[in-house]
Amino acid sequence: MLKVLLLILHILSVMLAFGASASIGFWAGRAHAEPAHLGFMLRSLQKLDRFLIDPGYGLGGITGIALVQVSGVPWTVLWVEAGMLLWVIALGLTHGLLRPTMRRQIAALEAGGPTSAEYLAVARKSQGIGLSLSLIAIAIVVLMVWKPI
Repeated sequence: MLKVLLLILHILSVMLAFGASASIGFWAGRAHAEPAHLGFMLRSLQKLDRFLIDPGYGLGGITGIALVQVSGVPWTVLWVEAGMLLWVIALGLTHGLLRPTMRRQIAALEAGGPTSAEYLAVARKSQGIGLSLSLIAIAIVVLMVWKPI
């Protein structure tokens, strides 16, 4: 019963986080089409990351660890090791690069506007980090569903 509850919590938390993070490109595109709303959108994405995406992926990782423990799957299985490594890399990118870059992006927007060279450079960096995180999340989902040995 514990395994089933953990699995349900694991799937729901990852679905919530993955779905929210997958929508970021849509919202960014909408805001860039209407620059008057760009600051609001960036601050909203920060909140979305802090209160939905990050907790969802965090809970997904914690429940994933618990599932490995209760299921008896060896920690040395490729999909477990690779999934855990990618999860740690994603956490590092999120906290070490994405969050500071988003803060700089908002500051550059407020200082120079959406067409300033500084804003455009930081926005490109933020977009690249976000794309990298999306690819990592997709790779983790593929590993967890496919479970190659």
